[in-house]
Amino acid sequence: MTLRGMRVLVVEDDSLICMMIEEFLDDLGCKVAATAAELQDGLAKARTTAIDVAVLDINLDGQLSYPIAVELKGREIPFLFATGYGQSGVPLDFKSAPVLSKPFGMHDLQMALCRATTGS
Repeated sequence: MTLRGMRVLVVEDDSLICMMIEEFLDDLGCKVAATAAELQDGLAKARTTAIDVAVLDINLDGQLSYPIAVELKGREIPFLFATGYGQSGVPLDFKSAPVLSKPFGMHDLQMALCRATTGS
């Protein structure tokens, strides 16, 4: 499956990790549609931005990104979690979402995006 041309929302509060994800996405042929570092900004962008998939850090400076995941789920937009907590940090409502454990490389991101967008 190709990711080329996919519009991605990146919600990540660490600017260096966000830049790394953006670079990986660019290398994979994706378009970064929007980025957010805070819950409210991420929620607003999840509601209004034309995207195909999202990468969500779970912990945004002490706030959890689950409301963003709920919004995306309601819009039927696939997403994945990028987190240092692993699968154990994901509530039951989102157990089907791929989890990308930090630290990760470009291939890991590519595989997680493919799982998110194909459901397998």
